[in-house]
Amino acid sequence: GTGNTFLYNAGTDTIDISIAGGSGGGGGGVSETETSVSTTSATSCGTFDKTEKRSAAILAQITQGSAYQIGRYLLIHDGTTVTTIEEAAVATGDMLGTFEGVINGDNVEFRVTMSSSSSATVTTKIDSISIP
Repeated sequence: GTGNTFLYNAGTDTIDISIAGGSGGGGGGVSETETSVSTTSATSCGTFDKTEKRSAAILAQITQGSAYQIGRYLLIHDGTTVTTIEEAAVATGDMLGTFEGVINGDNVEFRVTMSSSSSATVTTKIDSISIP
C-alpha cells in the first residue's frame, strides 16, 4: 500500500518492513479510545458500523488505581449475533472486568463489565475489517 516501505540491508543481511498507518486500521494506525467507567453495568468502550465491518481484533486495557488488566479479543458478527472470544488476558492481580460484543442499532459495540464500581479507565484499540 501507499507509504509502506521494504528495505533490505545487504551488509547485515536484514530486512526492515514499515507499514504506514491509516485511520481505522492496520500498521499501528489504529487509534486508542479511552472510556471512564465507575459502574458494574455493561459500558460501551468502542463501536464500529455493522454494515461496513464484519470482524475486529481488539486490545483492551483497564487501569483501576494501581491495578491493571490487558486482553486481546476477536469479534465477528452476522448482522444479528456477535461472537467474542478472549484470546489472552493478564492482570496484575484479580481480573478487573470482562468484555463482550453486542449489536446496538447500526453498530457493533464492544462493552466492558467491571467487577468493581471504583473509578477506572478502559483503553481500547479496535482494528476492524471491512465487509468485501
